[in-house]
Order: sequence, then C-alpha cells, then structure tokens
Amino acid sequence: MNVRFISKQVIAPDVCEFCFRPNTEVEYTPGQYARFTFPFHIDDPRGKQHRTFSLISHPSDPDIRFITRLNPPLSIYKTHLFALKSGDTMRIDEPHGDAVLPRLATTPIIFVAQGIALASYLSMLDECARSDLAHPISLLWVRRGEDDRLENLIPGEVPHLTRIDLHYPTRLRVDDVLPNTQSTSLIYLSGSQKFVESLGADLETAGIPRERLIYDYYSGYTDL
Repeated sequence: MNVRFISKQVIAPDVCEFCFRPNTEVEYTPGQYARFTFPFHIDDPRGKQHRTFSLISHPSDPDIRFITRLNPPLSIYKTHLFALKSGDTMRIDEPHGDAVLPRLATTPIIFVAQGIALASYLSMLDECARSDLAHPISLLWVRRGEDDRLENLIPGEVPHLTRIDLHYPTRLRVDDVLPNTQSTSLIYLSGSQKFVESLGADLETAGIPRERLIYDYYSGYTDL
C-alpha cells in the first residue's frame, strides 16, 4: 500500500514525528507496527531497504504517524526519511504485531517503557481514552531528560492510569514493577533488546509466568 508524506515535526531533541496519508484505509490494531519502504533502492550498507515503526496514531485517524530518533550521523535510510517532501510516497506492508490490548477489558496492564519506546503504547492508551476501557494501567517510563517532551504525546484523560516516571541514571528494576503487579496483570516490556530481555528474565525469576510477559523490543536501539 502506498502512503503519501504529509509532514514531519521535531517533538523532542533528535526525535521527529512523521505523518503519512494512505491512499486507502489501513486496518490495524492499536499497538501494532508497520514496515516502511522507499519506492527506490537505497544504498544501505546492511542491505535493508525498509525500517519498522510502531504506529502511534489511532486506527480511526485519517493519517498514520510514527516517531523515531534522528541522532547524527544519520543512517542512509533516515537521511532519505528526513529529506521527504510533502507529496512524496512510501510503501507500507500490512501492520502486524502481538503487543495489543487484551480482549478482557478489565485485565490489569503494566506498560514498561525505555525512552522513545513509549511509542509502543501511545495508540493503546489512546484507545483506552476514547473507549473508556476499564483496564487498570500502570505506566512505568524511564528516560533521559531530553525525552521529557515526549510525554506530550500521552493521551489525556486515560481512565485508571497511574504514571511512574524514572529518570536516567536511575535504572528500572524488578522492584519497580512488582508492587504494581496483580495476579492477573499483563506486563508489556518495550525498549532495547538488552533491556527487555534482561528485565523479562528477572521478572520470570521473581515468579512472573512467561505467558504474562509481552515483549516488544526495538532492534538497534541502545540502552540508556
């Protein structure tokens, strides 16, 4: 499916939001991600012609949006991404991903995010706000000070939402998660692969069953 570039906006130091308009309706579930490809070959040293981004827009929105870091020096892909002009096109594959809201609307949820990986939860939080879902939600977010402006992306008036904010160099640990955990809680982990896998292993050691852990790590994303 082709999507037309609408705009970009710097929303925090080295973080940019990109907005596209699809030529037909894109069906996806809040929390899913999509693969974006340019309509031409790029000379990427890793041989990758696409990148995958979490969709922070809501499925009912006319546009689709994602955020990404643009730390210099930019990769070949992100150089082309930043150079997009209004009306340019990209192609996206069908959105996918299993880090979505549970079907039972009363299931307690813990969203654990590292830095810009907050993006994994924005569409789900928007869905909870719009639909007045009854999920008790704890959002544990650890980030550097320059990421503070990203909190403006968190939808307002999300029912039953508790925020727990931590700033680097404080490390988010099992002891930060467990006090907010109920016997039926689902724990979503989003951040670098090292962060997600390490915290997930520690939670399992602490007695959290593997089936209650939902992993959504960002490939190539470094630890804080």
